[in-house]
Amino acid sequence: MKYVSWVEKNRPSKLDEICYQDDVKEGLRNFINNKNIPHLLFFGPSGSGKTSTIISLAKEIFGEYYRERIKELNASDERGINVVREKIKNYAQESININQTKNLNLPPWKIIILDEADNMTSESQYALRRIMEEYSKITRFCIICNYHHKIIDPIVSRCSIFRFKPIPKVEIKKQLKYISKKEKLKCSIQVINKISEYSRGDLRKAINFLQRCYNCFGDDISSFIIDEISGVINDNKLSKFINDCLKCNETEVVNFINNSHKSGYSLVNQIYSIHNIILNSNKISANDKADILICLANIDQNLIKGCDELIQLYRLSYYIMLKSNLKA
Repeated sequence: MKYVSWVEKNRPSKLDEICYQDDVKEGLRNFINNKNIPHLLFFGPSGSGKTSTIISLAKEIFGEYYRERIKELNASDERGINVVREKIKNYAQESININQTKNLNLPPWKIIILDEADNMTSESQYALRRIMEEYSKITRFCIICNYHHKIIDPIVSRCSIFRFKPIPKVEIKKQLKYISKKEKLKCSIQVINKISEYSRGDLRKAINFLQRCYNCFGDDISSFIIDEISGVINDNKLSKFINDCLKCNETEVVNFINNSHKSGYSLVNQIYSIHNIILNSNKISANDKADILICLANIDQNLIKGCDELIQLYRLSYYIMLKSNLKA
């Protein structure tokens, strides 16, 4: 286990060990007691425990034989219509070991896990619909996705739906403290608070972040190091940048933009922090806040489409300066 990532090392093996998702766990416990599950649809943000939950469920139902009874397909696998018709269909129609089922009192079905299913094409999903219906006696499907509206209605109606919520900061802090103690890592409360802030409800991201800090710096982890590794500019510097824009201090604004661009900071990572600074500012009126945040949302959309980050940062700064001039 020394060379295993901390995420895998600390992956839950029982349903009760799943972090935070109490409503989901309560609904799934009945399936374990009855040893019978319908097709499942798990949706929610990344790092909220969807894959860990279905694997924990399989372990509790099938015990040590769970590896023989689950087939996991991720978005990294090709899942076009031909793969659904051949690979998934072939596995779905494979028979179960009847002797194993009778002797060990195991349920007479297996599970296919389709992770990140919202990346599947519509044609693949329509082909999957028929397979789910035809082989439901010996195969149960668990569809995992971030956005269930990207899954076609015929599949959604065939599944029992469970919503996974983002993990609260308090729960992330608990997990980070537990892992730090387990790995004998001396980590201050300030560092744990900062990591939980940056992870934004993604527990996997938080654990990976902590391991990365430990691998690079050992016990010498500080808030400054967290800022450097995260790629997020310090809040004080961002606040000064926004204030300079409001004061129309063009020289300071241009210096900040050039320095942040030369330092390799990505504007994508700053959007959330800038959003919070603008939202909490007392120097900007409610109407101006609304207009600036709409501009920020458009910039975020442009960045996703591949627009130049430097130009978009100039656009934001000059838009705030324009608003400030109009107000004056």
